[in-house]
Amino acid sequence: MTTWLGTDAAGMGAPRDLRLVAPAVATWGTALPLLNAPPSSSLIVALITGCAALLLLPFVRHGTAAEMATAPVVAVLACACAAALVVGARVTMVRVSPVAVLAEDEGRAAFTAVITRDPRPRSGLPRPGRAEYVIEARTTWVRVGRDRVPTRVPVVILASGAEWRRLVPSQRVRASGVFLGTNDALTAALVPVRGPPEEIAPPSTAHAVAGLARERLRGASESLPHPERGLLPALLVGDTSELRPETAEHFRATGMTHLLTVSGSNLAIMTGVVIGLSRRLHGPTWCTVLGGAAMIAVFVLLARPEPSVVRAAFMGAIALLALALGRRHTGLAALSATVIGLLLFDPALAGSYGFALSVLATGGILLLAPRWTRTWSQRMPRPLAEAVAVALAAHVACAPVLVLLSEEVSWVAIPANVAAAPMVGAATVLGLFVAAIALVSPLAAAVVIGVPGLAVAWIAAVAEAGARVPHGTVPWRPDVTGALVLAALIALALLLRGWARRIAVVVAVAIGGTVALVQCVAPSWPPPGWAVVTCDVGQGDAVVLDAGDGTAVLVDTGEEAGAVDDCLDRLGIREVSLLILTHDHADHVDAAPAVARGRSVRAALAPPGFADSTVGRTLRAQGVPLHAGVAGRTLRSGLWRLDVLGPRDGAIGNLNDRSVVVRAERAPAPGSGEVPVSVLLSGDIEESAQLSLLSSGPALDVDVLKTPHHGSAAQDPAFLRATRPVITLTSVGADNTYGHPAPATMRRLEALTAANYRTDLHGDIAVITGPDGLAVVCERRCGTTEQDT
Repeated sequence: MTTWLGTDAAGMGAPRDLRLVAPAVATWGTALPLLNAPPSSSLIVALITGCAALLLLPFVRHGTAAEMATAPVVAVLACACAAALVVGARVTMVRVSPVAVLAEDEGRAAFTAVITRDPRPRSGLPRPGRAEYVIEARTTWVRVGRDRVPTRVPVVILASGAEWRRLVPSQRVRASGVFLGTNDALTAALVPVRGPPEEIAPPSTAHAVAGLARERLRGASESLPHPERGLLPALLVGDTSELRPETAEHFRATGMTHLLTVSGSNLAIMTGVVIGLSRRLHGPTWCTVLGGAAMIAVFVLLARPEPSVVRAAFMGAIALLALALGRRHTGLAALSATVIGLLLFDPALAGSYGFALSVLATGGILLLAPRWTRTWSQRMPRPLAEAVAVALAAHVACAPVLVLLSEEVSWVAIPANVAAAPMVGAATVLGLFVAAIALVSPLAAAVVIGVPGLAVAWIAAVAEAGARVPHGTVPWRPDVTGALVLAALIALALLLRGWARRIAVVVAVAIGGTVALVQCVAPSWPPPGWAVVTCDVGQGDAVVLDAGDGTAVLVDTGEEAGAVDDCLDRLGIREVSLLILTHDHADHVDAAPAVARGRSVRAALAPPGFADSTVGRTLRAQGVPLHAGVAGRTLRSGLWRLDVLGPRDGAIGNLNDRSVVVRAERAPAPGSGEVPVSVLLSGDIEESAQLSLLSSGPALDVDVLKTPHHGSAAQDPAFLRATRPVITLTSVGADNTYGHPAPATMRRLEALTAANYRTDLHGDIAVITGPDGLAVVCERRCGTTEQDT
């Protein structure tokens, strides 16, 4: 079924056509940095590369050795020039459009737009006044004054309501909203819209049928149990609306996330089935080509033109063209031509992780899998050898990019993907057959959906088992340097031969085994004796107080479930004895339901009235007792005494100033030799609430201060001085747009103590206790690994 990609057995020994590889790399390498550069930069690059190509062109025409030497260089320069011109033209078109002009002044206007992607739920929990859906569209006109000005530029609409949720690509809508600027050079504006669309035009017939098939597939899947109910539509058509967070986390931890976003492999499977069936029936070539083309068109409509699907479709079209013309299809040449063509058509793909992973995986399979299959099939059954070779080749090729996304290298991903691979093909073929039945008879589809459901159940079981493997991933530096180092190590492993390779393997196994043994016997994180950990959850708060025996007090959770879950998992927290939610802002509480799903939460403490919020209702539905936190309450958990200092009963002010403020103090266990530690957990209180605490008279001096409101400028200097901290912990997101922490605030903290730590710089930060006092250990980039205070 992979013949049409050029990886069939017959072609394994054929020489590779590498002529288009360098032009493809040049196209990508030129487009990517210019996406966020001024259009003038694109023009300069285009002039330089274009002129250089023209200067070398006469040497190509002379033929002989000069042609062989200069033709590839001219091709590279020409592709770089074309990429620069396309990017510059697109960016200029967006920047000078009436929509971008409106966005500069944050103007309000009526507009019409054509939907280009299915509406997707906005990340985070739904909140009153917060848009529920993100909708990508392309404007057709926008009202400027009294005139309707035609303009075709990409925009992103933020809206709520069932009318927006039911939209499908190709529908035209009319609405009004405020146009806001974006950080994406190829998106003209962000448009929050209140209320339903003013007008909705019907979709095209093809999109209407595809939308109906997706809807009925989702309906038929409702007869399946979880996780199959949400997993089958995700696997087949990329519909993750019913996918549970814990299932998505299993797939992420096992390196199988690509199965949740429809990839080119699904299209390859279905097109391979059509071509194989046509050949088995001895159909003519034109019939095979038309059948393959029809399958590509149908699949793109069903699964939507996601980057990996578009890559596979374009590559499949080239393969079908080669088949129609009776020419040999070369996989690498087709892949390179696909990269060049798609980037010149849509330069935004240059910055897409999905497109990069799809191209790298395909390239790895084409380059590495055939040779590995030949070698390994001498020692194992050929189907097994091919499955392992394909999984390993794809993983090896994608690893340098994956570390930028996941901060780790997974070894469990290879056996997990090999184990799941047979059922992926079965689920794809049988599932899409059921989707076709659903168009005719939803009742019949609901009956037969159990067959692909069995295949999906196996895939889910593999993901869950892989996620439970201890140390299935190795932490890795998540930046460009880390990616380049990993790429260099992979290249070295692939290029070495003979004794050099054997020695490298022995050294790698020895180092890896030693590291794994050290991690198992004496893990570097968390540090022994930790009492307080500030989790790096981005722009938000999550502070963990160790209550002993795998339990903890958790103060706030941040917004992203994965970040706080990872932090708690690394700390070995199985139970949250008390969950303190300081105030109802997303960056402090939105991950709370995920925490309650993943581990036991005995009770929660939150400001008065929190029980009626979205998060409060969700926690109560999960069976978590919710108590009001007001000044004067005292609670205990393990060795911790927790005194609630604010807010006062009936307090007024904004949500920040009504944050729950807690002074936590832990007495040392008898005979432990540890020192006591006290922490002030201040939520997001600002000057008004800080002055109120000062005047009310509670003891504010502590060993550790969690800096209020992420270190914003809204700090009262007298309040900070009154805390007299030995250590300050500032939870703040890297490159946040709020200006946190404010330089003035950091200067005040530095005047109080030299031990100031920030999650954006240091990652997770642990305060540990011992007979010599307190110390700080940072998970990464701490300056010094440990600093006594």
